[in-house]
Amino acid sequence: MKQTRNIARQCFASILSAIVATLVLEPVALAGVDPSWTPTGNLNTPRSGHTATLLPNGKVLVAAGDNSSGAISNAELYDPSTGTWSVTGNLVTARGGHTATLLPNGKVLVVGGYNYEGGGDLNSAELYDPSTGTWSVTGSLNTGRGGHTATLLPNGKVLVVGGYNYNNYPYAGLLNSAELYDPATGTWAVANGLNEARSKHTATLLPNGKVLVAGGQTGIFPGGNCPCFDDVTTSAELYDPSTGTWSLTGNLRTQHELHTATLLGNDKLLVAGGTEGRWTDIGEYVPSGSVELYDPATGTWSVTASLTTARYSHTATLLPNGKVLVAAGYYTGTAELDDPTTGTWSSTASLDSPRLDHTATLLPGGKVLLVGSSAELYDSPVTLWAAVLPSSRSVQVGSPATAFATIINAGQETATGCTISPVTSTPATLTYQTTDPATNQLTGSQNTPLDISPGAAQSFIFALTPTAPMDPTDIQLSFDCANTDPAPIISGLNTLLFSASASPTPDIMALVATLSGDGIVNIPGTNGTGVFAVATVNVGAGDNLTVSADTGGAILPVNIFICQTDPQSGACLAPPDSSVTTTILSNETPTFGVFVAATGDISFFPETHRIFLRFKDSGNVAHGLTSVAVRTQ
Repeated sequence: MKQTRNIARQCFASILSAIVATLVLEPVALAGVDPSWTPTGNLNTPRSGHTATLLPNGKVLVAAGDNSSGAISNAELYDPSTGTWSVTGNLVTARGGHTATLLPNGKVLVVGGYNYEGGGDLNSAELYDPSTGTWSVTGSLNTGRGGHTATLLPNGKVLVVGGYNYNNYPYAGLLNSAELYDPATGTWAVANGLNEARSKHTATLLPNGKVLVAGGQTGIFPGGNCPCFDDVTTSAELYDPSTGTWSLTGNLRTQHELHTATLLGNDKLLVAGGTEGRWTDIGEYVPSGSVELYDPATGTWSVTASLTTARYSHTATLLPNGKVLVAAGYYTGTAELDDPTTGTWSSTASLDSPRLDHTATLLPGGKVLLVGSSAELYDSPVTLWAAVLPSSRSVQVGSPATAFATIINAGQETATGCTISPVTSTPATLTYQTTDPATNQLTGSQNTPLDISPGAAQSFIFALTPTAPMDPTDIQLSFDCANTDPAPIISGLNTLLFSASASPTPDIMALVATLSGDGIVNIPGTNGTGVFAVATVNVGAGDNLTVSADTGGAILPVNIFICQTDPQSGACLAPPDSSVTTTILSNETPTFGVFVAATGDISFFPETHRIFLRFKDSGNVAHGLTSVAVRTQ
């Protein structure tokens, strides 16, 4: 066991070195700088009502929209590594108010929208292929629509919901219909309809796999000469992909349309701003500052602190530190931050210019790209970074699961009162204590905040003790200090995949070694193959486990093969395959080789471009996890 601890300590040190090298250099340079917006390149075509999609290669596809000439078909790419824009293929049909969805195959599905100069509300859909930079027509919707939503389901299909079709008569075409797109066939199928027709609503995929549709416009009632008012609903409903049915859930406390909905790290949904449907005497909506939270566990909404500035047609972006950035909307150039841990809003740097109907895209690295009449980057300097090892623990109820953690203070001032606490709600208690990184021996006292000097790192051991059985859950942890923002939450780097069962369970601790020794798989060229090795120890009960690999939530152009290896020679015991099934007894230490073959370019974004190795039992329950960064060179 001493040897296992030594291996863990050495591997942890190498992983921390990789994190420092790849993630902390930029924050060190920026430490002490206030949050800011900066211009980034010049769009070839200014626009609004467009879409922005982060592609697997790290670039951002901005597609169509409208300007003073009406709907446009132009599309362009933003490259974060150079801060420049380049034109890519035009869409087949000019459109605005459409949706764009990144599919599991790496293509982008654009659906519907409007083109009132030629076609009205559109039923057409098309696909963008990043490998060729071209668009192609795919199956048409059964009903043309704009103001709808599109949600990628866990099964790979796309659910399009509601919207409007004003082609026949203005304001008479609100839709309660829904459709499903199957990427395998390129066809649409009519799905069960909503309980209430609506547009300008939100649709959010919840952790339980259901889709929550909230608020929206359900009608319009002119009051003779304006002011007028929209009929805006407080209703919300859930779509269950397993049954294809809709069910009502708790009503919003306030009417919302043209609002935002953001899924937080604690699995609650934050709905912010919009309008309650009232119009001014010049025919513009009155903005709302109301904010509320939806709890999927209870199906209820609760009012929380209001925005500092009322707004609609704004954007909301969940930042790596767990805060929510709300920007612009209703011709305002202000921005503000929500801290879910306190439920409060605070102003942050203002944009270069007011705007609405823009887009905001979280880039690898934590910056936010805002696109409309111009393009700007929001950058909130990070002073804390954190890492966890191992990435997974699986224990019996009542038994503590321990793991190492390190907090790095990349700032120029002492970080005071630093603590570790769970963000994800779970039936477990958490304790932490500082350690000596040279010996892993405990120091200090349990659950005691401490200060970390500028440029220094502090190691910890923490324990989660489950009080009830729970399925594998990626536990998000807050590594926070009293005078800083929390460290960015990066799945696989400073989260813990945690589960508990009533009986003894396998518990695989997996450690990675790469050829470069820095936790990065470097693939030579866009058609080359990279390799990394994995050493494991089962500190739990023996079982038959399947070892497989994936790219997490990212869509990367790779094929992955695995083999179990001879621990002495490193040679494969059988030809590499997509997975390996083997019996791992208690205290056994099998090793594995993983081969990553590229089929395209992979930019270096170690926070999101990663290969995850998972160990699952016959019931598909995870009992081990590790990951490495991947890039082509």
